[in-house]
Amino acid sequence: MRTDHPDPRGYPWPEPARSGVLGPSGFRVDDTGPGPRPDDRSGRTPVLAVGSNAAPSVLRAKLAELLGTGVPIALATVEGLHVGHSAHVSARGYVAAAPVRGAPVGAAGPRTFTVCWFDDAQLARVDASEPNYRRVTLPEDVSCRPVVGSGGTGVCDGSVGSSGSVGAQVYASVHGVLGEDGRPLGLRRQEDVLAWLADRLGPGLRSELDHARLVDPAVRERVRDAVVAAGLVVRAGW
Repeated sequence: MRTDHPDPRGYPWPEPARSGVLGPSGFRVDDTGPGPRPDDRSGRTPVLAVGSNAAPSVLRAKLAELLGTGVPIALATVEGLHVGHSAHVSARGYVAAAPVRGAPVGAAGPRTFTVCWFDDAQLARVDASEPNYRRVTLPEDVSCRPVVGSGGTGVCDGSVGSSGSVGAQVYASVHGVLGEDGRPLGLRRQEDVLAWLADRLGPGLRSELDHARLVDPAVRERVRDAVVAAGLVVRAGW
């Protein structure tokens, strides 16, 4: 198993949701120090993080030298969107998260996400790191509102505000999402989503559903083909 990246068993490597600025020296939650202030977002694109991009440690690895301009990060409450699993296995051997339009069955209300405000160079770098996703603007029926007092000023819903700010975007899977009978599977721990797949794909693939095996491109392709053949791919609403 690769050791230069976080353990796939811990995906999406959650970290406490905070507002502030991610820069070369780490994450800061106040207005002191070099780089932009948390509310300095002119010319930047807000992107809702539903998976590992919500973890500052992941963004540090992706952006590296591009963190010199900082990344303002704010909290937002979102309704009309939940998180499931993309119907593919990532190159690092985990089943990645993906946004699903609509509220899950039994949803209790809005949930909190982080919104990252990328400049053009940072956005291009993150785009290149997401070959299994396409960046889309949140539709009007998805409400994304800044958390008051979290540094979350500005527009983050699917419309364009009076200030000219662009609505928040999100990375949607090009593969669809895991589910059955037309209902998407909600986000689970890696051990649980692999167990869910093992129950449905049969004994022939059970031994393949291990992170150490899933880094093999041929294994990932077999699993993806089996998922499609078993009818375990549903639309995410994009």
